[in-house]
Amino acid sequence: MEKRIFTPKEEALLRSIGTLSTARPGQPIYLKGDAAERVYYVLKGRVRVFENLYSGREMTLDVVEAGHIFGESAFTEGALRPTCVQAVNRVTMLSFRPADVLPYFRSEPQLALHFLQLCSGTMDHLTARMVDQCLLDRYGKVASYILDETEPGSVEKGTAGGVLPYTHEDLSLSLGLNRSTVTLVLRDFAEKGWLESGYRWVKVLDRQALKRVVDRQKAR
Repeated sequence: MEKRIFTPKEEALLRSIGTLSTARPGQPIYLKGDAAERVYYVLKGRVRVFENLYSGREMTLDVVEAGHIFGESAFTEGALRPTCVQAVNRVTMLSFRPADVLPYFRSEPQLALHFLQLCSGTMDHLTARMVDQCLLDRYGKVASYILDETEPGSVEKGTAGGVLPYTHEDLSLSLGLNRSTVTLVLRDFAEKGWLESGYRWVKVLDRQALKRVVDRQKAR
């Protein structure tokens, strides 16, 4: 299984000080402009971080899965939420106020380090996603996302063997593309023999071919 950054002891500590909650698919967790009061840790499921554009479209910035945190803006006193977050599928998560966890950073320095590692990983991932949004067309975005989510294969995430347990709708929400666009791209890739898909899954058959699509677009 994929190793989580928080140790079992640290996760137990977060459970003891946090509030356990669930969210149904599509349920908003918070909206842009809300007071940033709590940090969230995803135990199961995944959430979508997105921005509402002036055109009326939504641009997906990130998809946060189990073992990761979101809502880090709560660590800045008086901050407002810079983005919106909603559940993609059924989500189980812990939420806690920074004031509840900060006292443990002194007695549990590894906990503080692991929070910093998660925040750093989020920044690196968001930078890569922004590059994709700016440089890639719909074919490149779908190829890049599928490669990213299935490398390395993770039993915990359900991506072992290059299988991504997403519906076309899940992918469209994650990428900020129309569902019909995602379906057309997947169909084209399938006809080329690069992947296959079924009900609630997509399986990569030729990683190198998908990688060439992304590399060619980034080299333009």
